[in-house]
Amino acid sequence: MSFLGEGTLTRRRYAVGAYSSTGGWAAGPSTESTFMGSLQPLAGRDRQVLPEGVRASASRKIYCLQGTLRTDDQHSGVSADEVIDAQGRIYTVIHVDDAHPLLPHERVYLQRKREEAS
Repeated sequence: MSFLGEGTLTRRRYAVGAYSSTGGWAAGPSTESTFMGSLQPLAGRDRQVLPEGVRASASRKIYCLQGTLRTDDQHSGVSADEVIDAQGRIYTVIHVDDAHPLLPHERVYLQRKREEAS
């Protein structure tokens, strides 16, 4: 199945992290792979489903096959995936919605990563 405006994107996935001896969180090593998805701007109704503190900073959504991207899971120590677009901009996955009854896809909301956090 292909999506309108689909292109090749890069997914950066981190291995399970751990707390360092100084008490800070350290993400595990990362691996990069490519996947197909349709990167789009957020519409007003998309922002309404996000928490208030995230609405203003969320900047893109992407449609992709189910299971392609994941978000943080504090119970298992899994870090959110990052998506890198063709211009090299880095986005962090903040929400994954796969509740469509007919099509096997996910709508994923992304937040642009701040440059000092890279």
